[in-house]
Amino acid sequence: MADLELAQMFAEIAQTLDAQTSVVDALEETVRLAVEALDGAEIAGISFLAPKRKMETLAATDERLSQLDLMQFELDEGPCVEASLEENTALINNMHTDRRWPRFADRALELGIQSMLSCALSSPRRSIGSLNLYSTQIDAFDEQSTDIAEIYAAHASIALAGRHLEVDLRSAVDTRGTIGQAIGILIERHKILPQQAFQLLVKASQRRHMKLRDLALYVIETGVDPSAV
Repeated sequence: MADLELAQMFAEIAQTLDAQTSVVDALEETVRLAVEALDGAEIAGISFLAPKRKMETLAATDERLSQLDLMQFELDEGPCVEASLEENTALINNMHTDRRWPRFADRALELGIQSMLSCALSSPRRSIGSLNLYSTQIDAFDEQSTDIAEIYAAHASIALAGRHLEVDLRSAVDTRGTIGQAIGILIERHKILPQQAFQLLVKASQRRHMKLRDLALYVIETGVDPSAV
């Protein structure tokens, strides 16, 4: 495909996705358009890589995709995991002969999947998931398929980066709330100022080599004084 055609496709996709009202809608439209655009693709989906390597499926064109993704999440192997963690493009032309991820390949064959293409979704800070394309045909994806898939992956990255930021912010808010609760308990128990309660937590976390949030959560759940942990 010529550069001009690719640029035109990129612009058209951007306009279509911009019309979607939510991140999930944009991702679902992305995978639907990807299946239409790639001749060999029969199933498409988006995997989201959350903090601590937790992965989940956010959009899918077929119910089988959730099974295929979950296999890779549980086995910790496969193109989806490879693309997400290594920030690259992973391709299986033939599940029978490509044995890089044998446990996943065997299970995929049971569902009739013969080939697969995964493209990393990236943000400026880190990888945030992958666009996954599956086919019941051997050698379903070629160089042009990869070029087109990467265009859709770029758009999915933009939409998903927003969700990734939301997850980070939610985690930060949860952490702040947990520490705040622990400080409240210490203020009530010791009749001290908030700054003093916070210092108690900080010193105890450093002494015990515990994360501040983990120590705060322990104090909340057990009522144990942090200096005694």
